[in-house]
Amino acid sequence: MEFLTAMLFGLAAATAATCFPGMLNMNSVSVTLRAGRRAGYRFGMGMATAFTSQAALAVFFASYFTAHPSILTFMRQWAVLVFLILAAFFLVKGFRAKLQAEDPDTRPYHGSAFLRGVALALMNFLTVPYFFAVCGWLLADGYLAADLGSRLGFTVGVGAGALTIFGAYARSARWMQRRAHFLTRNINFLLGGILAILAVVQGIRIYF
Repeated sequence: MEFLTAMLFGLAAATAATCFPGMLNMNSVSVTLRAGRRAGYRFGMGMATAFTSQAALAVFFASYFTAHPSILTFMRQWAVLVFLILAAFFLVKGFRAKLQAEDPDTRPYHGSAFLRGVALALMNFLTVPYFFAVCGWLLADGYLAADLGSRLGFTVGVGAGALTIFGAYARSARWMQRRAHFLTRNINFLLGGILAILAVVQGIRIYF
């Protein structure tokens, strides 16, 4: 019963972190439009795999992070730089596509979609602090047991939730393209803007 409860908490935490349009799920849409639904699913699986490993790191090493808070501070600081670099990358891609008068889904897609998904998700240094905060709250208030089974259940729930959301975005990519043509034609600008906003918000939280 505790395993199932922990799994539901993990599912809820992952859904809350991924259900709204952001860097990861909008990239799932972009990959699907460029390379097809199967590639979008593989990309989502890669992101969910990395997402699950980050959640496992947070929940199994919660005590270590509590004793060494400087590690989480370091992750948050680096997240600002990574978000800015990724924002510049997607904005440049958007301008190049405009200059070439080429839609994002007509350009060739090379490499492993799964590995690209893993790499992109691992660049989000805020995932570990997020799950650490959630796990810390659940453990402190007694909602999540501190035993191995409950921590494992939470991790499994996170993986299931992330995979479901990323897969849903990949599956609805063509629908989004038909219903929101302007959005999908300018998806690189959208991603760049989201990342720039994340960098600014994170910078304000750290330095002000």
